[in-house]
Amino acid sequence: MRNYFFFFLIMMTIKVIMLRATLFENYNIAMSVWYEISIVALLFAVVELWQRRGKVISYLVIDMILSSVFLGMVVYQRYFETIPTYFDLLQLNQLGSVSDSIALLIKPTDFLYFADIGLLIVVVLLIKIKGYRMTKGISKPVAAFVLMNALLISTINFTFYSSERIMDQTLFSEQHGILNSQMIKAYAENKPTASYVFATKDAGVQTDEISRIKGNIPVKFTDHKYFGAAKDKNLIVIQAESLQDFVINLKIDGQEITPNLNKWVKESFYFTNVFQQIGAGNTSDAEFIMNTSIYPKGDVAVSSLIDGQEIPSLPRILGEQGYRTATFHADDITYWNRDKLYPALGFDEYFAKNYFGDEDVVGIGPSDEVFYQKSMKQLKKFQQQGQPFYAQLVSLTNHTPFEMPEDKQYLDLPAEYEGTLIGNYLQSVRYADEALGQLFQSLQDAGLWDNSVIALYGDHSGVHGRLLQDEDVKLLGDMFGSPYSLIDRFNVPFIVYAPGVSDKNPQEIETTGGQLDMMPTIANLLGVEPNYVYFGQNLLQYENNLLGMRYYLGTGSLFNNDILYTPETSKRTARLYNIGDKDMVSKVVNPEDYFEQNVDQLLQIYDWSDAYLNYLLEK
Repeated sequence: MRNYFFFFLIMMTIKVIMLRATLFENYNIAMSVWYEISIVALLFAVVELWQRRGKVISYLVIDMILSSVFLGMVVYQRYFETIPTYFDLLQLNQLGSVSDSIALLIKPTDFLYFADIGLLIVVVLLIKIKGYRMTKGISKPVAAFVLMNALLISTINFTFYSSERIMDQTLFSEQHGILNSQMIKAYAENKPTASYVFATKDAGVQTDEISRIKGNIPVKFTDHKYFGAAKDKNLIVIQAESLQDFVINLKIDGQEITPNLNKWVKESFYFTNVFQQIGAGNTSDAEFIMNTSIYPKGDVAVSSLIDGQEIPSLPRILGEQGYRTATFHADDITYWNRDKLYPALGFDEYFAKNYFGDEDVVGIGPSDEVFYQKSMKQLKKFQQQGQPFYAQLVSLTNHTPFEMPEDKQYLDLPAEYEGTLIGNYLQSVRYADEALGQLFQSLQDAGLWDNSVIALYGDHSGVHGRLLQDEDVKLLGDMFGSPYSLIDRFNVPFIVYAPGVSDKNPQEIETTGGQLDMMPTIANLLGVEPNYVYFGQNLLQYENNLLGMRYYLGTGSLFNNDILYTPETSKRTARLYNIGDKDMVSKVVNPEDYFEQNVDQLLQIYDWSDAYLNYLLEK
């Protein structure tokens, strides 16, 4: 304890053991030393060999940086239920919108990661009282010995596993080291990519091949059912913040949670089994997926990689057909790099926080009522100009932690819901629905309702992770009559109203789908064929599907016609959920073998999508 080198090495060893126990419930000290402390020892040995003065400061800096990273990983994992990558940690400035919720997850014991600073002060004082001196480090030969062995171990760990595909960041981190997995992830993200030959072929060939892999017989796009049924109509797409499907048609004490949506689905195409597919970019990824039908990167927000490129998209397709295109979002335009994302997607103009202002702020921005009212002013201007338009409206109010002012609480909830996450969520959704009802009325009053295709979908779940307390879990179980499952969590509504079409033949469509499928489904109704490769499909045409999500679920997870399959994670065995009744399935023995072919097919689609996206980003 009188030697700074050993003091900090012992403290970091304790922290790493604590970290692995928290993240993985893994108490294997040997793994902690082999995978994590070898890298820490390597850093400390470098300090000993190449730094003559200020070694203690270097130890403190390394200690503080790693301790901060460890704390960030723990809190991030509690909220997002996945281990952050190096890129996520570099993008912490983008987490402002969930900072209030994340703050709820910090525990007093988390600050033990910094307890060694106080302990160091105590040790130094006690040693001085006894008349001893602290030694700054170790001898050069010992430092060289530590360096060589630590470098050898770190090289072995990296070399042996750098060629493996990371299917689940958390499981990979447990098995091959937290810090080592970060280096492997960085290497995989930045190594030269494969050939783009497949991704740059004729789009029709690609799309047909993707359709066959999903189990469909390809049909020429212009021959799809309902093709052009709403041709030349305006398009209004509403991306509803944190809206999950289970709230639609839900009642609490006889009160409808979404009365306006409940009425609307009765004259629309309502796709009941559609799932989020976002990656680390969350809401911005949802905007990207819906407009492009291209898989996001997963561990990296796509918007953060964009800077001046032109991405094939729905706005570009419609722009070529004479549409005016605009997107509306009441947040700061630089948040998630949207000032670069929107031009890349081909939107003619965007309206952000500087347009909507700070009137009637709820949570992180203007209320949905203000947002829709000010958006309507622009839609009316577009209407007056006589040019068809595509308007994307990205709502904001229904955002964690879902704390609504009293004048915006429309539900009289039972006492057991008061102060709970699910109670707050239901109040917030009810308000969001009320604001949507006002928007719908405004569209009708302006004469836009009968001349526009109107689509709405949820960007991602709102009720998830460690924010859920025991009382929330019980309330959800009582509400559903069964445990709240991953199907419930990831299922988002997708509703499309097409005047003269859906109102004459409204349908609840149970076909499995994802956010990738929204663009081709909408394009089909408008009678415009995508002129580039896309990875979703028209849900009004095809019944078979195979799709994935590779951030909030491991890369090998998949949705097919009937099942959500999730492979083994650091804390759970492989699991199956029936999409129909949303319950876990326990009858399949060795599900990894049963779904091996589906996983391989999905990985092939991922590779094609990644190759195509890389090609677009490097143009």
